[in-house]
Amino acid sequence: MKRWYPIVVLVVLAAVVSPVAALGTSGSYSHPYPTGLEPGDIVIGHNPLTDLIIPGYWTHTGMIVGYDSSVGEYVVIEAWDNPSEVRLVYLSDFLARYDTVAVLRVNTSEDIKLGAVAFALQQLGKPYDWAWWTKEVYGDSYYCSELVWASYMAASNGTVDLDANPGWTLTYLDGVAPQEIYDDGYTYVIYYDSTS
Repeated sequence: MKRWYPIVVLVVLAAVVSPVAALGTSGSYSHPYPTGLEPGDIVIGHNPLTDLIIPGYWTHTGMIVGYDSSVGEYVVIEAWDNPSEVRLVYLSDFLARYDTVAVLRVNTSEDIKLGAVAFALQQLGKPYDWAWWTKEVYGDSYYCSELVWASYMAASNGTVDLDANPGWTLTYLDGVAPQEIYDDGYTYVIYYDSTS
């Protein structure tokens, strides 16, 4: 990995912090705020309303890109369906949307984690990908878990595959679901909280 990635990540993060502040917090769930998170950590949530359409327990995922010290918040990048785009939100907004949340750490080098963050930030503003049954590393659009998966694939030259079932399956077809990222051997839980 290139040593300039941390500098690029910090410059891009500084340029987008102001728009993130305007997003505010939405949702009704309350969780203890996690500490000690790092760029490249994966946040994952369960929403009981989407259980019927998203296979597995987990229904959404995003990635920590950094910490905004001006407001004391971690910043998350996620592919979101409304507005339909890859966007930045504060972690408190992410946590408030889900009855159960977890943070996963990826068992890989810091260079690959920072490379994954840099790749994800390059996708800001791209449209949401409604083709959940497929996945592409270098696509024109992304759904939530596809963005996280693609970021690590690109940063590791294909060696860190966060899809626990990388081939075609009856449950996940040829896509990558949040549950598969949670179940993958490269990830492990560093934070978990449930309101139910």
